Amino acid sequence: MNDITFDYFKCDDTIKIFGEDKLKARWIALFEEMNLFIIQNNLTSVVDVDKFLLSTAILDYFNDIKRLKDFHNIVNTNSIKVTAYTAYWLLRRKPLQVCNSSASTINKELITVNERFVLKYICNYLSVRERTSHILLRENKGLKSFSGMLLYYLIYRVHDAHSLEMMLMAFFSGQVYERTDEDISVYFHPYDLD
Repeated sequence: MNDITFDYFKCDDTIKIFGEDKLKARWIALFEEMNLFIIQNNLTSVVDVDKFLLSTAILDYFNDIKRLKDFHNIVNTNSIKVTAYTAYWLLRRKPLQVCNSSASTINKELITVNERFVLKYICNYLSVRERTSHILLRENKGLKSFSGMLLYYLIYRVHDAHSLEMMLMAFFSGQVYERTDEDISVYFHPYDLD
């Protein structure tokens, strides 16, 4: 991964604020997660990660976070915001690219490969505090409906980082609301615990 560079962007202030190591670490984590998604879905001969588009998405994400931190005097960005803004910029830049569209590899799901990856990315985040199994593997009608509707929303509806953030917040708030015996807010998400 030594070939990762952000030199072709005018982003000196972003690199100065967050550090090149943090940007590279995010790039590597997402690149590996995307490659795993490609392998798990048997798309290795059809889909590739465009490194330039991934770098662009990461820089767009960090620039957004920089603006938010400056405007709201935020020190640490919570995991809901990180996930929502990352998902938004991945959807916007579409780093997963079809590299082989011959007749033998045509699959209509390839058209929405970035949205399908972001669905998995969001559901991985929501499944950190696993309840029997990953959200996408559960047989509950409500969770199947949720993941189906979320994919539909990512593909066909207008969305931005704020709406994705609100959806994630509502998901966790619903869990807190349903627990009348105990306030589980302290367990909101393990990424945010000190």
